[in-house]
Amino acid sequence: MGLLKARGASPPFTSIRPCAHPGAGENKSTRSHVQDPMGGAKRTASRVLGVVSVLGVAGATACTTAAQPRPPGTVPAAAPPRDDGEAANGGHGGLEHAAALEELRAGKLEWRNDRQDSVHLLLPDAPNWTRVKFWGLKSLVGFRYGKEHHAVVAADVVHVDDEKVPQACSKAFEQWAQPMIDAFEVVLEHDPPKAIVWNGKIGDLAVLVAKTATLGVRDQYAVAYGTYPAWKGTCVVLGIAVPARDELERAKAARDRFVSDVLPKVEVRGKDEPKERY
Repeated sequence: MGLLKARGASPPFTSIRPCAHPGAGENKSTRSHVQDPMGGAKRTASRVLGVVSVLGVAGATACTTAAQPRPPGTVPAAAPPRDDGEAANGGHGGLEHAAALEELRAGKLEWRNDRQDSVHLLLPDAPNWTRVKFWGLKSLVGFRYGKEHHAVVAADVVHVDDEKVPQACSKAFEQWAQPMIDAFEVVLEHDPPKAIVWNGKIGDLAVLVAKTATLGVRDQYAVAYGTYPAWKGTCVVLGIAVPARDELERAKAARDRFVSDVLPKVEVRGKDEPKERY
């Protein structure tokens, strides 16, 4: 208890769905973002696109609407309005989004954890992240930054024969994600993968920009994720997705802070894989 208190214990878990855009006659409480892919979506074999399932980018894509005009000039960092925990009707660009991205670059880092206290991670401006469930996808933990989904962070696990084998975790993640990858039309621009020393083992980091054209919505996402050999036969995957909404450079800068200050410092607790998914 002392450790969690010192690091900023997470607030009680709240079950929240990402925003939904049901069609005529559909029930808002039951529609899944990943069960209604764009017809004839182009297949892609990219090994890093699996991040869409862990980060809920599929859900965040459906949450994106046209960016609002932003006044020219410098934008001061500012936290988004208080999140009421309800489903969002759309994610907007404009001044609020630009200011939120600046806050992600500059905000104080504080520790958050999952409900089972199995994964600890640093988040900038931590009080303004809200726990979420990704409708249609289960994960260890998920967070959104502001009701307008200015960023999404999530973690889950994949299983391997030997977690100590180099790139075993990243390859298992790619294979697990491929069926959902096939449902979305995405163009990727990615940096070379990076290997990091993590907890005396080797973890992998992926950094990319995803351009989506799904469910009639087009946007770009600055994305990064890490794969970590956490427990025997089990790897943790944790990542960040930041929608650009006409602010791609700011989105990339916010993502890059996670690459340098968050993903290499992820901590895993306990001797065994946690039992629950949400």
